[in-house]
Amino acid sequence: MIRPTVALVLAALAASAEAKDRCTAIIVGAKASTTGTPMTTHTNDCSSCDFRIAKVPAKVHEAGAQHEVVLAAFDYPRYVGSARGNAYLPENVDTRFFNWTASPAIGSIPEVPQTFGYIEGAYGIINEHQVAIGESTCPARFWAKPRTQGGDALFDVSELSRLALQRTRTAREAVQLMGDLAVQYGYYGVVWEGDGVYDEAGEALTVTDTKEAWVFHILPDDTGKSAIWAAQRVPDDQISGVANQFVIHELDLNHPADFLASPNVHDVAIRHNLWKPKGSTPFDFTRVYAQPRKATHQYYSTRRIWRLFTLANPALPLSPETDLFASDYPFGVKPASPLSPRDIMRFQRDHYEGTPFDMTKGPKGGPYGNPDRYDDSPNGDLTRDDLSRGHFERAISIFRASYSFVSILDPHNPDNAFVWFGQYAPHATTYTPVFVQVTAVPKQLSRGSLYAFDRNSSFWIHALVGNWASRFYSHTIPFVARVQDDMESYADGMLQNVLREAAQHKRDGGVRAMVEFYTTKSEAFAQRAHRASVDLFDYLVTAFHDGFQVSDFYAKRLTVHSIFYPKWWLQEVGFFDAGEDDSDAPSPASASSSTGAVATAKAKIVQVAHEGSVSYATTTVLVILSGIAGLFLGRKYHGQLTSKQQGYRALA
Repeated sequence: MIRPTVALVLAALAASAEAKDRCTAIIVGAKASTTGTPMTTHTNDCSSCDFRIAKVPAKVHEAGAQHEVVLAAFDYPRYVGSARGNAYLPENVDTRFFNWTASPAIGSIPEVPQTFGYIEGAYGIINEHQVAIGESTCPARFWAKPRTQGGDALFDVSELSRLALQRTRTAREAVQLMGDLAVQYGYYGVVWEGDGVYDEAGEALTVTDTKEAWVFHILPDDTGKSAIWAAQRVPDDQISGVANQFVIHELDLNHPADFLASPNVHDVAIRHNLWKPKGSTPFDFTRVYAQPRKATHQYYSTRRIWRLFTLANPALPLSPETDLFASDYPFGVKPASPLSPRDIMRFQRDHYEGTPFDMTKGPKGGPYGNPDRYDDSPNGDLTRDDLSRGHFERAISIFRASYSFVSILDPHNPDNAFVWFGQYAPHATTYTPVFVQVTAVPKQLSRGSLYAFDRNSSFWIHALVGNWASRFYSHTIPFVARVQDDMESYADGMLQNVLREAAQHKRDGGVRAMVEFYTTKSEAFAQRAHRASVDLFDYLVTAFHDGFQVSDFYAKRLTVHSIFYPKWWLQEVGFFDAGEDDSDAPSPASASSSTGAVATAKAKIVQVAHEGSVSYATTTVLVILSGIAGLFLGRKYHGQLTSKQQGYRALA
């Protein structure tokens, strides 16, 4: 192990903050999609998660083999061992900061003779039989502890999603398997200690195959040893979604083609007086088993569903105001026209633009319309009680996403399944095709961690783009969007040729040749997108810095003009109030409690630098990411004009 570096110091500070894993999942029926098959998505909105993805190979298992179940883990590294492919082998884990050892098992279940290959991130994503899964954590009425942690439950939802991809060929099979395993062995949420146990106790998965789309809900039962679950099929001509709150209401278990549930779904509710079977009120899964949010935060979930539905069908007469459980919202809606993968990417990048809740407008977004609203945290004289009385809007796209995707299935050929995948926030990332039939996912998507900046990691490059673009968002986002469109349009236009070539490789050289081809193509798409994002960041930091916009790079003399604040914002902050001072500024005595931590970190940085363990490049990266300095790449840009001339002219 090496001595602590700047990155480690910052990681330690970040670890002290409360992590939240609150995701959005969108699901589209086959007839509501231009692909002719269902689509699902997942924005993994987690500030501390291991953002890598990996290919888990298909395997044949000996008779009597056991499948080891490990304790749920989402931070880097989420798993260390040999059961899930080369990406997780001990020798491939970055031990510069900590000597991680093999992930301990908390139990096991009988293995099946053969398991399927699949791609996974924090949760299972898609398998070689085109079962795809999205995820969204939901508050629930019951919570449980896992085995080895004082409880009796064996499975969390991430392990259930992996088992579903390993063992099933259809969405319906996946739903039934996950539900049965959870009932038999017990289910627990991702938090089992502290104040957040109810907020993270439930889960929703969106599960698709080439024909059907299902929404699956699960929570622990009242004993902590089993589970309660339900699932509803999304009508073929509709779109649905989950935004950190259950959305299944009435269950018609007399129609198993559209509804499935655990045998105890009614019994537990009756036992706790949550529902009376002989009453006049129909059984409502969400009203019975969801944990209500505080009134000030009720729109954290429901507003995203309203936005999703009205993006899909702008003429929909749906109010953004609803009750705690969106009881008057439908389970799904018909889109105005069939939705393409690019439409769904656009939905995932949304900040309520053009609505009364537009996060790029008004004083909350600052003078340049920054849509980021950082996670709340007590500081100075701001208490947790204070925070409970206020809220910001929560958009589908959020700065703390570790990755997002859109799944694409082929009803005629399972070889052609892939995901449009992007790391970091959807509004700052570029989606790139990653095929399921690969030996390994692209290197840019399978490397890196939150412990250290890595210029060869897709996550970190898009984090640079997102963080820099947010400083002057209204000015910079058109350039970001242009690169996204260029790269995604290029890949989209190449796909049909790639699929034809893959089929030819299979005819000529068999499955192995096809897999090698898809591996190479996935890598090439990712490399192209990565290079474009590197160039984009270089351009942004050169063209927008220190309150200036620089242009005319190919003229004899640069044009530099101030991006001064808009008049409405100047009025808001009292710019025109002559003679008044900044009386609202906090006094030194009421400064943030983080001041001491920052001072300690600075002292440590200086100490480590003197010890010689921090390179100049690392220190420079720190300066960029912390926002301490403005410009470090501007002059470098001019030395690269020749090599980047074509790309920069496209942006300028």
